[in-house]
Amino acid sequence: MQINRNKNSKNLKRQFFPPLASNNSFIAPRKNLTIAVTLLLILLWNLSVWHFSEQSYLENSNQLIQQQTRLSQEHANDLANSMQRNLGYLTGIPNLLSKLLPVKWALTKFNGDTTPSAATYEERRWRWTEDPGLNDLSRYLAVAKKSLHADLIYVVNAAGDCVAASNWDTTGTSIGTNFIERDYFKQNREGQQGMQYAVGKTTHIAGLYFSSPVIVDGKFLGAVVAKADVPNLSYLIKQFDAFVTDHKGAIILATEKELEMHFMPDASISSMSEQDIFARYQKHNLPPLKISDWNDPRFPTLMRFENETEPHVLAHKELPEYGLTVYVESEVASIPVLNSSHRRFTWLLCALGSVLILAIGGSVLYLQSLKLSKELLWEKANFDTLTGLPNRDMFRDRLTQEFKKSDRSALPVALLLIDLDLFKEVNDTLGHEAGDVLLQQAAQRISNCVRETDTVARLGGDEFTVILSQLSDTRHAEVIAQKIIDKLSEPFQLKGETAHISASLGITLYPLDGYEIESLMRNADQAMYAAKKNGRNGYSYYTVSLQEAAQKRLRITNDLRVALTDQQLKVYFQPIIELSTGHVHKAEALLRWIHPVHGMISPAEFIPLAEETRLIVNIGSWVRGESINWCKRWNELDPKGFQISINKSPVEFMDENDSDKVNDFIREIQGLSLSGQNFVFEITEGLLLNSDPRINIKLMELRDAGIQVSIDDFGTGYSSLSYLKKFDIDYLKIDQSFVHNLEHDSDNVALCEAIIVMAHKLGLKVIAEGVETEQQRQLLLGAGCDYAQGYLFSRPVPPDAFESWLVENNRRLT
Repeated sequence: MQINRNKNSKNLKRQFFPPLASNNSFIAPRKNLTIAVTLLLILLWNLSVWHFSEQSYLENSNQLIQQQTRLSQEHANDLANSMQRNLGYLTGIPNLLSKLLPVKWALTKFNGDTTPSAATYEERRWRWTEDPGLNDLSRYLAVAKKSLHADLIYVVNAAGDCVAASNWDTTGTSIGTNFIERDYFKQNREGQQGMQYAVGKTTHIAGLYFSSPVIVDGKFLGAVVAKADVPNLSYLIKQFDAFVTDHKGAIILATEKELEMHFMPDASISSMSEQDIFARYQKHNLPPLKISDWNDPRFPTLMRFENETEPHVLAHKELPEYGLTVYVESEVASIPVLNSSHRRFTWLLCALGSVLILAIGGSVLYLQSLKLSKELLWEKANFDTLTGLPNRDMFRDRLTQEFKKSDRSALPVALLLIDLDLFKEVNDTLGHEAGDVLLQQAAQRISNCVRETDTVARLGGDEFTVILSQLSDTRHAEVIAQKIIDKLSEPFQLKGETAHISASLGITLYPLDGYEIESLMRNADQAMYAAKKNGRNGYSYYTVSLQEAAQKRLRITNDLRVALTDQQLKVYFQPIIELSTGHVHKAEALLRWIHPVHGMISPAEFIPLAEETRLIVNIGSWVRGESINWCKRWNELDPKGFQISINKSPVEFMDENDSDKVNDFIREIQGLSLSGQNFVFEITEGLLLNSDPRINIKLMELRDAGIQVSIDDFGTGYSSLSYLKKFDIDYLKIDQSFVHNLEHDSDNVALCEAIIVMAHKLGLKVIAEGVETEQQRQLLLGAGCDYAQGYLFSRPVPPDAFESWLVENNRRLT
């Protein structure tokens, strides 16, 4: 069914065949759609909640991590600064003592000998503790140790043997011990201060050793060493979770003592030999501190320490002067807590939203079912249950609306009343069930013949009506009527049986024939019975004048069917002048009909009828054949060659056999030693608006054959540069409506100049139609127009007359 859709009527998308379905068949698809939409909304809601919740969690977690990292770094900086001040003080102790005369005097006794004493440790210790001078120096160092707050101070000679110490009177004295393998001693021999973390061989107490060389007369005599036990520095890190590594990556100080003498991952100590590790730290091996990334790749800065379950951040500050690095670790326990809270909140929000969406979806389903039930009742009250078309009540409502629209637009409305001829015979012979199927098929065929804005209704029995709204041309009503008659005259297949019927149509117009529904229905009924009296299988107008016009068109159509076979059609030619030279190498082939009774009939009158009846297909093929013969003759007369323009109807392009006809045309011109360049096919702008891909394919076929294409009546249709670029066009023909009123400084002059300039920019030639005065010719020539045709040069004339004109024109120009 096709019904009018406007603001005052419901927009219904209906399937009328088979008849109206049951309530469940209407409700089920919409119910399934609602359920699908509800589930989709739940999915989208949950995805959105998870997405935005995840973004919020990441943002909050990163803020916490950044805050904790910044705080840890501040602690590391403070701790490093405090340690640097203390270490700076300890570094100054041996530097101060190395300048004392007692130290220098004691070391001059060994005269810078770099060979360690061969005596045993006990012998060396007894010898040097019994030496009065060295014994006095040891006592002095003991006093200095207390006053300078050092843990141990001792003096070594150039051979690395300790000759005096602040602990000379204890059993664990360092006197006699050789320190030649110590790194700081090796630096002293080169005249540098040194520092080393080490474990004493005798005391096995870990500590930091600071030393300064003793140089006398440029000769290295020994060094003064001050030791600070590591535990004495631990008060600086107790307030933080911190540890300190030396330049090899070994942990030498930590809040948790069990971490001491571990080494950091990838530290350089891991590449040292066991002997070097033992020499430096007095341990056979040092275990690595196990640090790994936190188990969440979204937070790459978090890490996990061995035996720790919470994530940590680790900040550090280097003390390059002492070869130390201070690390501060900080637990970020709020991250797992935040993650747990985030998950619970997300699940809760997803659940609440899903429940809400389900509640809304259920409400929509209920309201939808209620609405669909009301719609079904409305449909049953307004539509025919057999065919699905509007019934009599809906038809009257539609017709009333069309009256109002017609009053506003001043465009008439056509009402068609259709009665199926011979339907009673089908019903009686094949049964009512077969009759119902025929009515359904007839309703389908009628609906396919009208526009979407039109209305088809069933009044009852075998009577149908069609409302054709807002007709700009009343002839459209009879075109639709004839289409309906042709479709209904085709055979009907009814359950293995073939039935033949016809239809009689009555046509009446609003407001020409009446203003009331009842009067128009009577008019249509009278017209329909008039069609039956005229032999059925036809239509009849109620209006006498329109009926006469329709009869005239019918007569012309019937006469046109025999015009070609009776040789009433003629091809005339009109020259196309090259404006710059006056030469003529082109002509347009124009169809003329010389009726034996009515004389010359205007192409504007019979060409539309030829297109409606598709007679134009055969006529066009005949015109091309005539043009080939004359083009062959005139091509021989003109050394530059001759070209004929032939109009090609859009109906021909849509003909399924058009490609074969064009191929026959190409083979024929090739057989006469002509080429595609001798012909131009003229098309209308409206053809380019057709979205059918066959149009483009056929235009490309013409291009491949060398046949050129011209757009006729350019400027009067839907002119668009996009079409000129999309299709390969050779010529534009300026419509004669622009040429007739050409005057100096007129708008038409500007329009023509614009068209010509645009065409030349696109590589197209321009032909002006309807040139009748010398002034028009001069204006077009001044505007750069390439060609012109019109009564100024010649009217369309028969071929013989055109040939005489052509010979005379060429003779005059030579």
